[in-house]
Amino acid sequence: TQHFAGGPFILQQDWAPSHGSRSTLAVLEAHFPGFLDKNLWPASSPDLNPMDFSVWGMLEGKIAGKVFATVDDLKAALEVAWASIDDGYLRRTVNSVKKRLRACVKARGSNFEILL
Repeated sequence: TQHFAGGPFILQQDWAPSHGSRSTLAVLEAHFPGFLDKNLWPASSPDLNPMDFSVWGMLEGKIAGKVFATVDDLKAALEVAWASIDDGYLRRTVNSVKKRLRACVKARGSNFEILL
C-alpha cells in the first residue's frame, strides 16, 4: 500500500499450486476483490508479471554481493531494498504491462520481447 495507496490496482496471481488452495483463495476474495483468477491470466507467464520481468531483478541487484547469515537477514535486506524503490519506477513498470499484453497477443502467445 505504500506504493499504490489510494490508486487502483488489480492483484495478478501466478497460480502456482499453493496459490490456488482454498485458504489462499479465501484470503484473495476477502482482501482483493476482482483479482484475476486462473481462467483470466495465463500460468507461467513471467514476461507478463511486473515482479518477474522487472522488480525481482532490481531487488536482486540491490542486495547482490552481500552475504546473509540467516534467512531473516535476507528478508530484512529485501524489505529495505523494497522500501527504497522509487514510486515512479514501479508506476513505469506497471504501465508497461499493457504494451507487453498487446505484444503477447500479437505474437499469439509466443516469444514477444522482440516486439517491445
